[in-house]
Amino acid sequence: MQIKEITSLQHPLIKHLVKLREKREYRLNCQTALISGIKLVLELSDLGRFKTVVVEEGYEIPYSIQADQVLQVPLSLIKKITGVEHPEPLAAEIALPSPTSLDHLTYVLILDGISDPGNMGTLIRTALALGWEAVMITPGSTDPFNEKALRAAKGATFKIPLKQSSWNEIHQLLNDPRYCVLAADVQGQPVDNLPPSSRYVLVLGNESQGLSETIRNKAHRISIPMKGSMESLNVACAGAILMHMLKRGS
Repeated sequence: MQIKEITSLQHPLIKHLVKLREKREYRLNCQTALISGIKLVLELSDLGRFKTVVVEEGYEIPYSIQADQVLQVPLSLIKKITGVEHPEPLAAEIALPSPTSLDHLTYVLILDGISDPGNMGTLIRTALALGWEAVMITPGSTDPFNEKALRAAKGATFKIPLKQSSWNEIHQLLNDPRYCVLAADVQGQPVDNLPPSSRYVLVLGNESQGLSETIRNKAHRISIPMKGSMESLNVACAGAILMHMLKRGS
């Protein structure tokens, strides 16, 4: 691969990469996102060729990584591109996943208005780890390709079918009679009292506002039995418990 040396913060390619990290609309227009860190870039290199790889001066790019172009830059530019004060010497521009069909799936997670990028990324990572087959994201949720969400997901965003869905698509799934549609709610029925099903849709709501009214009226609400004085759990923690219990009990 030919390596292009860049030293200026004003170079168009540097500005492009910074905008990928900072701007959701720009990511959608370009259909790419920025990832950073040696482990993550190496892991996702198995999925195919990157559009751009950025490497810090003095770091030798691993042979397994393929890209349309490679940029060699000083540390100051790596910091600017990644937004990290003490960055690793490797970053990459990666294509957003292609839309995939969610037909014939048995375990689908819906993230309804999740606003914290860390929670978003953690839930996507957990869904993949626990064998859930797809994640749907409602309008108004944080972008799963946000830099913080990507760091929390540890690559899972590109490995599990992921759909930023319209409300019409959400309604179609909620009304599908093949699924048992469940939603996490502190006032819901204890999940361990739930009869088993072969197909689940699990909805997790916004951290402070909870479920949207549309989903609240469509789903069977479930809760996690808890002891002590705590009334609720962080949505990422609650989601992990519910995903595990539903998968185990099916």
